[in-house]
Amino acid sequence: MTRTVKWLSSILNTGKWATVLAIATAYSLQKDAFLRTLARTVRWADLDKPRAFRNRDKESRVNLWKLPVHLYDRALFDAVDTMRRWILAAIDQAHIEGKLFRAFEGPQRRYAFWLLRKFVRIGAALRGEAPEPKFEISLAQRQAVVRLLRRLLRKALGKSPRVHLRRSFELDNTLYRFFTHRGKPYLSIASLVPGQRTVIPLKGFPVPAVTGNVRVVLDPRKHAVAVHVPVPVRVKTLPDRREPVVVGLDAGVTEVFADSRGNFYGEGFGLVLDRLSARTTAQGAERNRLHAAEKKLAAASQAGERQKAGRIRRFNLGRVKLDARRARGQAEVKRRISEALREVLRFRPDVLVMEDLSRMRGRTKSRNLSRVVSRWMRSSLKERAEFLSQAGGSRLETVNAAYTSQECPKCGYVHRDNRQGDRFHCRDCHFTGHADTVGAVNVERRHTDPELRERIQVFTPKEVVLKSLREIFERKRALST
Repeated sequence: MTRTVKWLSSILNTGKWATVLAIATAYSLQKDAFLRTLARTVRWADLDKPRAFRNRDKESRVNLWKLPVHLYDRALFDAVDTMRRWILAAIDQAHIEGKLFRAFEGPQRRYAFWLLRKFVRIGAALRGEAPEPKFEISLAQRQAVVRLLRRLLRKALGKSPRVHLRRSFELDNTLYRFFTHRGKPYLSIASLVPGQRTVIPLKGFPVPAVTGNVRVVLDPRKHAVAVHVPVPVRVKTLPDRREPVVVGLDAGVTEVFADSRGNFYGEGFGLVLDRLSARTTAQGAERNRLHAAEKKLAAASQAGERQKAGRIRRFNLGRVKLDARRARGQAEVKRRISEALREVLRFRPDVLVMEDLSRMRGRTKSRNLSRVVSRWMRSSLKERAEFLSQAGGSRLETVNAAYTSQECPKCGYVHRDNRQGDRFHCRDCHFTGHADTVGAVNVERRHTDPELRERIQVFTPKEVVLKSLREIFERKRALST
């Protein structure tokens, strides 16, 4: 298991900058050529077997930009990885798996998920083909699945990815070497001229032993680069237990998490989100006002007014400070999330159970709360949870989030009035507790309870979830009377 860290360089002189810029330009052009090739769905079998793609390409290779052989191969594999991530991100963001789960049952549902497991099958579905699996399913059933999947994929994918910014390239361990000279770290990389290498001075302490692929990212504003270096992470080993320790987590707004044991982590998180949301709103309103003023002045007949519009564009509507401020805000949110997760993992649970929040994006009761929730950066929350849980030796599981904050953990009664703000009061058995803790307990139960785990899956529609919860509640009430 590895993680990526950035290693910043010193400001490069004109010659070194020209060299790395030439490498990035040639690499990006070659990668873009591969992306154009892979945009044809008939080539999506190469996404499953990139080395076979590379071996076939060797037979008819035309290296127009004179890249070293290994750098040419890195551009090929980088293009394959970009295409794969683009397809998977589109499937995830459009919730295609959930839509297929709700649309089909039995063999058709199995066939739909079978198609999504290989890129060559996804490409076949986009071409209207219905490949035959090893399990029993009729042609008519396969074609019905393909029709819906093709329609969903066409809407989700849009234009295929291209390389627009020529500012990065990837190196394997034959193309670079880290070394130190008089206590200072350096990176030596292969250039486009055979036999010549360019030495880049780095900031910081002497570099540890680095293996694997590294990525060099150019910063044109500073004439410097950032080297993304893979660093090994030691995975902790959990003690042997008779029964696994399972902890449910409920993501909140006022704090980062509440767990099923009644603990809260990252208190004060809501104040950070409120501050960032208010600052972003105020900055957006001010920039909108300045945009309107600049547009009006730019259309004026007087030269002085047009000059004033130019000064507004130059000094008030730039992106450098705005992007840096947003990056600091995102870093603060990530830091709070990471600290909260590390606190959770101090208990060394075997399994962490969280809600699947991917389908709740932007749907809240108020506009201000929507802005605050958008600052959660759910992808960052998911990424940090996956990485830190794996590093801590725990397994991360996600469950359906529907009605976890309205279901009584004691009797199972579900009603919207059970929750009032942060207070939970069951209208049936009068159980009381903190709403976030109740949500965390219900999240844990949906993983540990066999019946709930079978009937309520991640993609189960909320209407079916509510029906199942009410059926379970009525059956238990009938048995107890």
